[in-house]
Amino acid sequence: MKKKMKIGVLALVLGLSIAVVGPAQAAEELTFGCALPLTGLFGKAGELVRDAYTIWQETVNAKGGISGKYKIKIIYYDDQSNPQMSAKLIDKLVTKDKVDLLLGGFGSSQVMAASAAAERHKYPLISGAASSNKLFVRGFKYYFSTLGKATEEVRGCVDVFTTVSPRPKTVAIVGANIPFCALASEGYKKYSEKNGFEVVHFELFPVRLQDYNTMLEKAKAKNPDLLLVGSHLGVSLRVMKAMKEIDFNPKGVAFSYGPTVPAFVKGLKKDADYVFAASEWTPNLPYKGPIFGTAADFNIACKKRFGRYPDFVEAATAGGAVILQTAVEELGLKPGLTKADREKVMKKLHELDMMTFYGQIHFGADGANVAHPPVAVQVQDGKLVNVFPSKAAEAKPRYPMPPWKSR
Repeated sequence: MKKKMKIGVLALVLGLSIAVVGPAQAAEELTFGCALPLTGLFGKAGELVRDAYTIWQETVNAKGGISGKYKIKIIYYDDQSNPQMSAKLIDKLVTKDKVDLLLGGFGSSQVMAASAAAERHKYPLISGAASSNKLFVRGFKYYFSTLGKATEEVRGCVDVFTTVSPRPKTVAIVGANIPFCALASEGYKKYSEKNGFEVVHFELFPVRLQDYNTMLEKAKAKNPDLLLVGSHLGVSLRVMKAMKEIDFNPKGVAFSYGPTVPAFVKGLKKDADYVFAASEWTPNLPYKGPIFGTAADFNIACKKRFGRYPDFVEAATAGGAVILQTAVEELGLKPGLTKADREKVMKKLHELDMMTFYGQIHFGADGANVAHPPVAVQVQDGKLVNVFPSKAAEAKPRYPMPPWKSR
């Protein structure tokens, strides 16, 4: 008895399987497999992706399942924020668990490896949480992303500053040296220069950097009007903390990712105000589609289910699940998908052009979503509001940001 208990505890500690893994095919189940980070550097972000799939699964199953009759089963494995592990787990899901279809995980490095494994097995894989430009230059047919490319996602976050007064002249750019953050930083540089802003400082720093104060002192010394940061949630929180500690007061600050996650405002409270962020979705946009209804409906559903509102990565992830479901339903497929069935799904995904609660989804030849424009949001009085482009704006940008000592 003690031996059995030890084995059970060991399995939980390793965290390798989040679902009970049995035979992949059940009489009325379509089985999906997902490798995503639930521990390690991206563990918290991976939980958001899992929540997005959970609410999709529960919503669809409550209505009878896919095509009204095939319940969704999802097998999760923890890739521990390790790209090599992610690829191995995709192999396992395909060869051992024999899942019908795959679902994308979190992080450009992890998804880069996972999608290569999926392409090798000829399994479609849609990600709502990876957007490195490198994902889209490999000539893959089976990889798709509901997000745009990383360098393009931040365009709104730069363009918004062309609408403020006084117009900024100089920009400092810093970013974590991992694929998404580095490419977002390159995007900042591209569009800053395009808008006539002078880039006075550009630095990529180690993702596990401990001393943010010294790193930001170099940017502060250039006295930039704007600080633009290639970030994930953890980076964005540490940059804000360090900015306050060294009394760094640019007129505007923007992040590629972080402020749209509820934990950002929750952690920083009033210090989060005035911050800009790139976003692909907010609940106030006029989007409506199957499964979840409107963007606002999805927002409310997540709040009810998880006790918090979703960010755009969760919406993009669930949106990917919706279009994958649509492909299966339009093809009339049933559990026990064959190689030929998955090829049909791949081709159908390239054809579909549909409106969802997340917005329009249409994949280009390289797999990127070419129908979904990014927006810029700002934290105002503790709430995220759309501020750019003007047709989607709920409020005017608040600029310049007051110095720390007067806030």
